[in-house]
Amino acid sequence: MKKWILSLLAIGLLVGITVGVYMYNKPLESMDSQEAEITLSAVDLYTAFDSDEASANAQYLGKVIEVSGVIQTISDAEEGQPSILLDAGGLMGGVICRLDPTASSTFNVGQSVTFRGECTGKLMDVELARCVPVE
Repeated sequence: MKKWILSLLAIGLLVGITVGVYMYNKPLESMDSQEAEITLSAVDLYTAFDSDEASANAQYLGKVIEVSGVIQTISDAEEGQPSILLDAGGLMGGVICRLDPTASSTFNVGQSVTFRGECTGKLMDVELARCVPVE
């Protein structure tokens, strides 16, 4: 009887570890195939976070957002993917769009663009992760 219980526990543990490893390594769904829940300008998004961060977190955090604006700066970031800062009219910040590895990176400063990404909140700037350009 003890052998059966130990065998079942070992099989359960092995299945649990296998599922855990699979879920940890599962790739994220591309933003290309996701619909935006909210569409707004970089100025409106930054203003919402700048005026009431708690309310903006409740409204935007973790949601897929399409944001439009003018590129202020382009910088190389982690993993070789550029981050694009959209001008939000603020002296102290803007909206940072961290590009998805699958996104094209042919952008120029001063260009008007629209990106779709997941809002991750505000540090100095409002940040969107896994951004892809919207045609």
